[in-house]
Amino acid sequence: MEKDKNKKGWIKIVEVFMAIALLLGFLMVIIWAMDRSEKNMFLTEENNIKILKGIEIEPSLRNSVLSLEIPSYSDGENFPTELEEYLSNNTLLGQECLLYVCEATGECNMEVDLNKEIYSSEILIFSNLTSYSPRKLKVFCYNA
Repeated sequence: MEKDKNKKGWIKIVEVFMAIALLLGFLMVIIWAMDRSEKNMFLTEENNIKILKGIEIEPSLRNSVLSLEIPSYSDGENFPTELEEYLSNNTLLGQECLLYVCEATGECNMEVDLNKEIYSSEILIFSNLTSYSPRKLKVFCYNA
């Protein structure tokens, strides 16, 4: 009789150990997914800033932005090819980015609702050597 009680005790210990191991496994998967999401967000934000700074620093790209009628969108008509190429060349793999040029003092929101997690960054460009024409340049990136 006592041997049966001992076996039941060991079985309970094994069951508790398995339950704890299963819960820890689920927690590790959840933590890993959250960490991956945060890394993706950080890389996207860093790349958005790199794209905007590149346009701000490169004179030909800057002049293209300042010569645009506002508002202008990279997925719209009459958007400069060199800006579209720069954007596509500097977009992370697996993502799509849109570039918007708006008034410096106005809102610059995405026109399309994608129901996705969208990361955006903006920068102000005021002038070049010949003209003063303040613009807000905003990039929106999302996972394709």
